[in-house]
Amino acid sequence: MDLTRGKAVTGLRGTAAALLSVAVLTGCSAGIGKSPEQAKQSVVTFVDGSTDVVGDGWEIGEGPRLGKCGVGLGQGGVQYVYAKVRSASADPKADVAVVERHWKDLGVTTERYQTGGEDPILGVRGRGGPVESSDFRADPRGYTIDGSSLCVPGAFDKMSLEGQE
Repeated sequence: MDLTRGKAVTGLRGTAAALLSVAVLTGCSAGIGKSPEQAKQSVVTFVDGSTDVVGDGWEIGEGPRLGKCGVGLGQGGVQYVYAKVRSASADPKADVAVVERHWKDLGVTTERYQTGGEDPILGVRGRGGPVESSDFRADPRGYTIDGSSLCVPGAFDKMSLEGQE
């Protein structure tokens, strides 16, 4: 290989490595700069807004509950999980479509799913936007909407001991 081509290949490898590092760090630091309180509020706002588009009758199923997560290369963090439940409606397919549209408007990447069997459970999963992940499960026995906040820097053990859930 000639000298000029060798320098070009070396330069491209260096650029690729730098871009990969930026992509990895960006992906792991989505919640950097936010406080645990902001993460908690963001998931509550997200889930409450999602239930609003489906209608009334929702009750808290879980949380907001503090959990552990990894902020980046060996650095621990915290996130909050929040879920609401209610009875099913007569048109789960329409409800899934409404939630999916709402999430897409918030910048969430969505994926619909359906279980097998005679009475399938419909749903939509989400990633990104104001939360790390979300799920709307339109089960004929009852609906569930949940979300997990972005992972933010925080000391889970200390926060748990101090009752900062």
